Amino acid sequence: MPVERLAYADTGRFAAPVIDHLANDPFIRHFLDLPPDRDGLRRSAERVDFDPGKRAVLCAALDEQHAALDLHPAVRENLRRLRDPRALTITTGHQLCLFTGPLYVPYKILNAIRLAREATELLGRPVVPVFWMATEDHDAAEIDHAVINGRTIRWKGAVGGAVGRMHLRGIGEQVEEAIAALGEGEGVDHLARLLREAYHEDRTLAEATRHFIHALFGHHGLVIVDGDDPALKRLFAPIITEELLNQVAQRTVAYADERIKERYTVQAHAREINLFHLRNGHRSRIVQEQDHYQVLDGGPRWTLDELLARVEAHPEDFSPNVLLRPVYEATILPDIAYIGGGGELAYWIQLHWLFQAMRVPMPVFFLRTSAATISAKHRQQWKELGLDVKDLFRKVDAVKTEVAARDAGFRTELTAERAELERLYATIGEMATAADGSLEGAVAARKQQALRGLDRLEKGLVRAAKRDQAVAMQRIDAIHHALFPGGGLQERRDSFLPVIAAHGLTAVDTWLDLLDPLDPTFALVGEEG
Repeated sequence: MPVERLAYADTGRFAAPVIDHLANDPFIRHFLDLPPDRDGLRRSAERVDFDPGKRAVLCAALDEQHAALDLHPAVRENLRRLRDPRALTITTGHQLCLFTGPLYVPYKILNAIRLAREATELLGRPVVPVFWMATEDHDAAEIDHAVINGRTIRWKGAVGGAVGRMHLRGIGEQVEEAIAALGEGEGVDHLARLLREAYHEDRTLAEATRHFIHALFGHHGLVIVDGDDPALKRLFAPIITEELLNQVAQRTVAYADERIKERYTVQAHAREINLFHLRNGHRSRIVQEQDHYQVLDGGPRWTLDELLARVEAHPEDFSPNVLLRPVYEATILPDIAYIGGGGELAYWIQLHWLFQAMRVPMPVFFLRTSAATISAKHRQQWKELGLDVKDLFRKVDAVKTEVAARDAGFRTELTAERAELERLYATIGEMATAADGSLEGAVAARKQQALRGLDRLEKGLVRAAKRDQAVAMQRIDAIHHALFPGGGLQERRDSFLPVIAAHGLTAVDTWLDLLDPLDPTFALVGEEG
C-alpha cells in the first residue's frame, strides 16, 4: 500500500502543543522534558527503577486478568518476560469503545506494539507493549456506539457507573448489526465469529473488550491491563492518601497551568480532590465539606480518619480522574513511554510537577500516528485535477474556487479592473475636493460601493466557473467527504473492522508496518486497486 507522508503542521488539523512537541520546541520541554525519539526512550529507561515487590504484584494480577483467555503464545511469553527485573513497558490506553471504536484506537495499539519492538532492540532489554483499558471511566455516551462503513451501531444497554463493570445485556442485536455492516471480504466470517465470541450477554464490557482486543492483536504479544483491580489499586493507595491529605494534583497542576497559559489553552481542570468513589452504578466525585468528605450522587460521608481507613481497607473503591490516571499507570507499570493523541498530550503537559511531587518517573510521551486512507480512484482524480497532497487538507471551498478559476474559459478575477477603479476614484476625489472639501466623504462612499460591486461580480464569475466545471466540483466534494467524513478526520469516526473484514487479520500486520510512531508525520495511505 503506497504511503505519502505529510508534516503535521501542513495539515492544519493539529493544535500548537502537538506541533511544538514534535518539533522539540524549547517551551514545551519545560513540561515534557523528554523528546519523543530514541534518545527520549533511552533517557526514560534510565529513570525507571521498578520495585521488585510491585513487579511481583503486577505480574500476579496480570496472570489472573488473562486467565480466562485462550492465550496466544506471544502474550504468554510477554507475561513471562515481564517477570524479568530488567523488563519495561510501553503503554497506550483508551475508553472501552464498542467493537474497538474509531480508527485511532487500533492505531494507538499498533504504535505501542511497534515502539515496544523498536525499544527492545534499542535498549537491549525486554520492552512489553501494554493496552490500558480505561474501565473506570463513566461516560457511557463515549463508548456505546461504533460507526462501521458509515452505519452507526448503538448499544442501548449502557448505564451509569464504571463502564468496564457494565453487563452486556441486549448486546446480541448490536453484534449482528455490526456483522451485517462489515461488507465483503476474506476476513468477514472469521471476524463475525470473533465478535460473537467476545461480545455476549454473560460478560462485562471489560471482559468482552479484553477478549476482542486479544483476538485481534494478541499474536503481537499485546498485554491488556484493567486498572480496576484490588491488587493494583493497593499499590496506588499511598498516592490516593497523599492526594486526599495534601491536594497535590491541584497545587502542582495550577503551577503548570500558569506557565502553560503563556502559549497554550489549558486542557483539564484540577479539582481540590481528583479522585472518584466507585460503587454499584456510580462513579462519583469526592468533595470536602468543612470537616467531612462527601461522595456526590448520594454517596457515603466520612471524616478524614474514616476516609483514610476506607482507603487502607478498600483501595479498589477509589478511582483516579484524568489527571491522576497517568500517575496510576506509571506507578504500577515499569513504563518508559505512553502513546496518546493530541487531546491526551494537552493534559499531559499539565502533569510534570505532579509526577515529581508523587515521586513517580514520568514516561516520555509519543504522539500516536494519525493516518487516513484514500482510494486509488480518488487519488488519481485528485492528481488529474492538478492538486497536491497538501491540498487535501485545505478548506474545500478554497480548493474548489482555485480549480474553477484556474480552468475557466474566462477570467474570474477583476484585479486589473479594481486597480483601474482605484485610479479613477483617486482622480475624481482630487477634483471633488478641490471644488468642495465636503464632497470627499461622498466620493469615498461611492468608491466603496463600486468596489463591493466588483466583489459581487467576481463571486458571480466564480460561481459561473464552478457551474461550467460541475463534474470537477463534485469530485472534489466526494474526495473531501471520503477523507473527512462529517468534517473530521476518518480516524475519529470510522472503524478498523471493515479493513480486517476485507483482508483478514493480515491487515493488522500490514498496518503495523505502515504506522511508525518514530516517524513524526501524518500518513496518507493509498488503497490498492
